[in-house]
Amino acid sequence: MLKPLFMWAGGKTKLIEEYSSRNLLPEEFDSYIEPFVGAGAMFTWAYEKNPDAQFYLNDSNRYIMAIYDAVKTDEVTFCNIVDRYQKDYLGLPGPEMQAKNAKGKTIWVPNPAGATNKEIEKKYREGRSNDWNKLWKENVGYRTRRSYYFRVRQRYQENNFQRFSTFDSATLYFLMKTGFNGIWQTKKDTDLFNTPCGTMRHKARIYDRENVMEWSKALQNVELTTGDFMETLRYAFGREKCFIFMDPPYRGSYADFGVDFDDRLQQRVVDYLNCAKHIGSDVMMSNRDVGDGFFTQRQGTNIIETFDVTYTLGAKKQKADGTYEATKAKEILMIGKK
Repeated sequence: MLKPLFMWAGGKTKLIEEYSSRNLLPEEFDSYIEPFVGAGAMFTWAYEKNPDAQFYLNDSNRYIMAIYDAVKTDEVTFCNIVDRYQKDYLGLPGPEMQAKNAKGKTIWVPNPAGATNKEIEKKYREGRSNDWNKLWKENVGYRTRRSYYFRVRQRYQENNFQRFSTFDSATLYFLMKTGFNGIWQTKKDTDLFNTPCGTMRHKARIYDRENVMEWSKALQNVELTTGDFMETLRYAFGREKCFIFMDPPYRGSYADFGVDFDDRLQQRVVDYLNCAKHIGSDVMMSNRDVGDGFFTQRQGTNIIETFDVTYTLGAKKQKADGTYEATKAKEILMIGKK
C-alpha cells in the first residue's frame, strides 16, 4: 500500500479513516485534483481507490514538487543519493541511544558520544547562523548526526544554482526525513528549507526505498504542476466524475509553509470550492475552525463536518503540574453541495 513520502504538518493520514467511517469520500471518480498536495496522503487514498484515474497534483512549494518530479522521472538515482546520505548519517552517533531499564523495557537514554556541545558550536557562530562546514572540518571529534544534518542543510542552502536537480531534491528529501516532525520552516527572507533536526532516533533506515519506487510507478499517470491553486480548476472542466480535495494551509496554523496564507486567500479557496461544485465536481476542503465562524459564515448550501483532533506538532499547553500536553483543536471538512 502506498504511503506518504514524508511527514507533513497537517497531513491527512489519520483523518482519512474518519472521512471513510462517515462515508464522506466519493465511491467513484475518474479524475482527481489536489491543488495543495503537501505529502500526498489523500492522493495515496485516491490512487488505491482508482489507480487508473487521471491525477493532477499541484503545490506552490516548488521544492516539494521537484521531489515528486525526481521520484517520477529519476527514481533510481534519487534513491541512490538518499542511500548515501542514509549510510553516512546512520554511521554517526545520535543524542540518544537505546538501553534496557530495570524492568527490561527498552528506553531511550542520553548518548554522550552524540551529545550537543554548545561551546564548540558557539565558536563557529557567524551572525544568526553557525558555519557547520567549517565546524565539520576542524572538529573531527564532534561529528555527530546533529552536526551532519546541519552541515548538509547549510550546503543545500548555499547551492546558488537551481536546487531542482535530482541531487538537490534527494538532499532535501534526506533533510525532511531527518528534520523536526514534519515542520516546514524557511530561512529568513528566503523560501529555503530551514527546519532544525529532529530526535535523530533512526535505527536501521531513515526512509522506505520500496515505497519511493511504488510512488514512481504511481506518478506515471500524474500531471505535476507548481503554481497558483486556482489554475488547477481548469482540469475539472468537461470531467463527469472529478474528485477535488483541497488541504490549504490552515487558518491559525503554527506551521510555516513559506507562504502567508491570509483570509483573502482562504476566501479564494471557498470560491474555488463553489466554482468546482457548480461544474459538477465532487469537491471538499479541510481547514481549522478557530472559533470565529469564518467558514460557517461562508457555508451557503455546502455541508460542514467537524472533527476533534490533537496536534502533536508546534506549541503545547502547559498543565498545572508543569508538564505539557498536545494541543486539542477542531477541524472542519467543507463539502460542496448545490
